[in-house]
Amino acid sequence: MRRYETIVILSPDLPEEKRQTLCDQVVDQIGQHQGFLAETDVWGNRRLAYDIRKKSRGFYVRFDYCGEAALVDELERRFQINDAYLKYMTVVLDKAVDLKAVKEEAAQAQAEAEKIAAEKAAAAEAAAKRAEKAQAEADAKAAESEEQTADIVADDQPIENDTESEA
Repeated sequence: MRRYETIVILSPDLPEEKRQTLCDQVVDQIGQHQGFLAETDVWGNRRLAYDIRKKSRGFYVRFDYCGEAALVDELERRFQINDAYLKYMTVVLDKAVDLKAVKEEAAQAQAEAEKIAAEKAAAAEAAAKRAEKAQAEADAKAAESEEQTADIVADDQPIENDTESEA
């Protein structure tokens, strides 16, 4: 079994659902040919170095997987048939790969990504709490300032004499 990397450039005009369907089809093909998908990396819309089919932008997706040559042949056959794929390129990363090691590496990468996502979520939550606390402090200061202003205004108003009100 070999390890491959395939980079696909999809038409930028495709809706998100269609792009997701095309990526899912590639993943399904890898599974049907007893391959192992190590990583899918969506790079998104990028400017092309040169126009392809009169398009200056493309949606890039990278697949890192293990499989046999028949899998690569089938994927490339499908890329050639479907016009949604502007370009593709497959490169052999390793000619003799240990599938168990690749699976462990993928699991570690996923665990690390989840850890980073959890840290980011915790940081965002802490920032939201700090912002909420700062807003509460600002509201308290504003209320205090309004009370002081009201007291000053009340002190500045003239006091009416009782004699004037009797007359």
